[in-house]
Amino acid sequence: MRGTRGYGRRGRWPGAVLGAALVGALAAPVGWAAPGPAAGAGADGPAPGRAVQVTLVTGDTVTAHVGADGAVALAGVRPGPGREDVAFVQRSGAPGSLNLVPSDAVGPLEAGRLDPRLFDVAGLIAQGYDDAHTAELPLILGSQHAGAPGLAAAAPPAGATAVRPLESVHGAALRAPKARAGELWQLVARPGASLAAGGVDKVWLDGKVRAALDHSTAQIGAPQAWRSGWTGKGVKVAVLDSGIDRGHPDVAGSLGETSDFTGDAGAPVSADPDGHGTHVASIVAGTGAASGGRFKGVAPDAELLVGRVLNDEGNGQESWVLQGMEWAAARAPIVNMSLTGDPTDGSDPMAQAVDTLSARYGTLFVAAAGNRGGQGTVGTPGSADAALTVGSVDRDGTLARSSSRGPRIGDQAVKPDLTAPGVGIVAARAAGTDGQEPVGDRYTAISGTSMAAPHVAGAAALLAQQHPQWKGPQLKAALVSSAAPAAGQGAYEQGAGRVDLARATAQEVYATAEGTGIHLEGPPGGEPLTRTVEYHNDGREPVTLDLAVETTAAPGAFAVSPARLTLAPGATAPATVTVDPARVPSGASLTGRVRASGPGGAAVTTAYALTREAVKHDVTVTAVDRNGAPLGPSTWNAWSLISLVDLDTRDAYQLNFTGGTATVRVPEGRYNLGGQLATPGSGTGAATMTLFLQPELELRGDTRLAVDAREGRQLTVTVPGRATTGWSLSAGYCYRTAGSAAESECAGSATVLTRPGNLYVVPTARPVAGRVDFVTQSLQVGPATQNGRLPDRYDLLVHTTGGLPDPALTVEAGELATLNTRYFAQRPGTAGEFSSFASAGGVGALSIGQPSFALPATRTEYYTVKDQVRHSFFSQDVGPGDEMVHPVAVSQSGTVRCAAGATCAERWNAAVIGPGLAPDQEGAATMARTGDGYLTLAPQLFSDASPGHFGSPWPLRLEDTVHLELERDGQRVGGSDREQARFAVPAADAAYRLSAKAVRAEPWAALSGTVEAVWTFRSAAAPGAGSTALPVDAVRFTAPVDPDNQVPRHRHTLLTTVERQSGAPASATASLNVRVSFDDGATWQDAPAAPADGGYRVTVDPPPGAGGFVSLKAAARAADGSTVEQTVLRAYRLAP
Repeated sequence: MRGTRGYGRRGRWPGAVLGAALVGALAAPVGWAAPGPAAGAGADGPAPGRAVQVTLVTGDTVTAHVGADGAVALAGVRPGPGREDVAFVQRSGAPGSLNLVPSDAVGPLEAGRLDPRLFDVAGLIAQGYDDAHTAELPLILGSQHAGAPGLAAAAPPAGATAVRPLESVHGAALRAPKARAGELWQLVARPGASLAAGGVDKVWLDGKVRAALDHSTAQIGAPQAWRSGWTGKGVKVAVLDSGIDRGHPDVAGSLGETSDFTGDAGAPVSADPDGHGTHVASIVAGTGAASGGRFKGVAPDAELLVGRVLNDEGNGQESWVLQGMEWAAARAPIVNMSLTGDPTDGSDPMAQAVDTLSARYGTLFVAAAGNRGGQGTVGTPGSADAALTVGSVDRDGTLARSSSRGPRIGDQAVKPDLTAPGVGIVAARAAGTDGQEPVGDRYTAISGTSMAAPHVAGAAALLAQQHPQWKGPQLKAALVSSAAPAAGQGAYEQGAGRVDLARATAQEVYATAEGTGIHLEGPPGGEPLTRTVEYHNDGREPVTLDLAVETTAAPGAFAVSPARLTLAPGATAPATVTVDPARVPSGASLTGRVRASGPGGAAVTTAYALTREAVKHDVTVTAVDRNGAPLGPSTWNAWSLISLVDLDTRDAYQLNFTGGTATVRVPEGRYNLGGQLATPGSGTGAATMTLFLQPELELRGDTRLAVDAREGRQLTVTVPGRATTGWSLSAGYCYRTAGSAAESECAGSATVLTRPGNLYVVPTARPVAGRVDFVTQSLQVGPATQNGRLPDRYDLLVHTTGGLPDPALTVEAGELATLNTRYFAQRPGTAGEFSSFASAGGVGALSIGQPSFALPATRTEYYTVKDQVRHSFFSQDVGPGDEMVHPVAVSQSGTVRCAAGATCAERWNAAVIGPGLAPDQEGAATMARTGDGYLTLAPQLFSDASPGHFGSPWPLRLEDTVHLELERDGQRVGGSDREQARFAVPAADAAYRLSAKAVRAEPWAALSGTVEAVWTFRSAAAPGAGSTALPVDAVRFTAPVDPDNQVPRHRHTLLTTVERQSGAPASATASLNVRVSFDDGATWQDAPAAPADGGYRVTVDPPPGAGGFVSLKAAARAADGSTVEQTVLRAYRLAP
């Protein structure tokens, strides 16, 4: 079970538990004007307030008005000396903001050379950088390259004062006098400017930083609750997470009982190598001791109980979590769970456990909603009825893009229940970890619903102190019904709103009903529906509430009665919400709230949501197989899959046949009917499969359709003049609506893999408006040979568009690429397996694997290569006689590198097998920096000598071991005993060191039993980049080996290349040093490396008495400063 745990660590894995950018559009330029009303302002001019003057980095001076509400409006601008002809562009932004860009800054700004904050007038004012507060503008000048000459000047430019060097940006912090800002601008921005030519390629504002936790506690009203004496004292809060750093000052004094459920159940928790648990716990109850109280948690006097349910890498299993839940519920009234699983309907084990334990103990489980961002993505355990499920908002109350939204799948229930701050939250940083954005030595900033949930858990602790008799249901009701709803966010996004601790602790009345979801079927009309909301007065005085329904859609659809409700002290009284189905249109999805207002600003909110299905019709399909028999339920050897697919929503409705008939009720619209229809074979024989598609059906009423497999024709692929025998055959199609992108999702697809002779296709009978990509892959073999060669292999892929074709297909010999292929052996008695997978038009084809063959081997292979992508996969296995397949060498390639009509050579499993950097099957770099703040590392340590091949990164046997270790600026980031890892890293540029070592199990790994590599490189986040290849190299050797990977015992030459990772910026090799060993690495000697043919020739001269293998060390340095050092023990064999 894997935690993205509320902050998006990794993608989804089967059975896993998983724990923004602003874009401004340029408006039309406006001319400069003397101070006065801004162009386009109303007759009354700017809103009354104070006038503020701000000098920009360009030397231009802006006059702005700051209104009483803090909104900033342009009053005028005065160009700097010599800049009278410059125009200005006002950029759009949030209401009340002001972004003014001089026309000569637009290009550098859009090119990423300037920090946009330099022209954010409102932001400069807010940070105290207006002219009334400072005569200097603090800047950071940086370069992409270390040692840029423009930054090494003896004196700072234009009278600026140097503050400090900043190695991380290859630059320096400066304070520039505003009176000379224009001079500095000329040095930075104009063509041929000295600083730009000297290497300065980025100018940032040296902005003021405000940490997020001290702000987020204020955002939810915690200081008001603290002033009232509510700090969580005497309340226990359990945190189920990755552990806790006992030594961190913020939690050391708050820690109570702990227990580890990650395999050593019951052991105390001593550390938190992952860091997530410490961060979460300190948001709940951190004292802020390491920051003078600044980063204090919500309930600083609460007692923390810590259950470790995630291991050092943030992974766990559901059983660990469940055991931790049971332990925590018996000990604490509040349990925080900043971890989420897949979206569920609340019936999964963790959600059930929440409901069961809540009922048994009265415990309140506070759960992160998750970070999937889309509708219907709230994960377990937050999908439980009893869970208090929390979404994430930023400091302005805007819903985080990644925050999971409702409704709960299955019943449309309202989830999340409320929201809390979860963006850029600064809290305790566990020893030995960096987190996402380190803030000093003791803190780090992390974002996600993992951070939002503990704000609410802490709030619950304060309420539990205030109301010690309350149980989980009362705590949840009080927090939810006192939440502050945000305009523009519906119930499925924010629940009742953002948690408001000040209101929750101040008012004595709350609603006992949670968010209500109502789903309507059928057309508008029907009897009114009612739901009850109960209000409870926990105070000592009567309370009168005014009730109203708030919604922005379907006027009159909702009503609440009575309009006024008076509650005696301690009393509970109901109100009725009525839904008029006649006013809710088909296909509507509406949200709103019932708001009860009371004296002293009391406000009680109950969210609701209402959906009505679209107009639906019955579609009845009759089907017969190739024997004319009515289609029935699928059997073990005859499996049909037939679906109706909505062309607009891509929703698929599977048809289940009985007696040749299936009926499904679907919304009216445009559909495809298609799939595969099975006809049982005789006896235990294989079924035949019929592929069909009835496209673009208009369904506006009840409809009957028919499918007849007897209309199908046998699919064949032939090469005229070639005698072949079919081995496997696959076919598939993808329908895309007209105008869809080529890579868009299919609106109807099917793929069938079977033996030749068993596949039939019904040709499309009429023109199709959309695009239908049809792909078939036929694997065939030639006649047996008499010379020890393997039979020829034909791998044929045919791609058509326009519908399902007449399935008698032909491939001409001139369309084939010919590969003379050699398969090498690592040791006697081994076997090889080979397969390839192809795709075209976004449709993947499949092939049935052929029998293994003894190594070494040779054969001729023929491939179709036009308009297709092909992935080949080779493995060397343990030899015959082993009951199981044990791969000991695996290589892959991303394409066939040979043109149609050409003859090429191919080699598999040839030494030297070691580090390589070819792109993976998808063409992506295997060591990359992702836009969400991670280094994703899967070093290919076992690539064979052929260019374009890449070696499987994973251990192939249980006895194999691998370890990765990552450092940043000399400090350990983390390690992994897996073949690939993902490390969270800060955005700033830094020097990295990655080491990787793999040891293969004997006796099967005859060659390259131990492979090590160490890479050093620099990396920084690229704004907006999805994935960026890291600037790393690998040294690849090609040895003059025979088919058994042996070289004669005399002087020989290795062809050597330094391979830069595909997609990374090119950088020439500055140096290469190679050493060899003939005693498995006990001693080493230099091997000369001479440049030749775009690479190097390395001379190896085995001495008399050399051992049976040659081992290699290589060290390469690139011009950009990146390095690689790699070692391969037993790289190849010396012949006896």
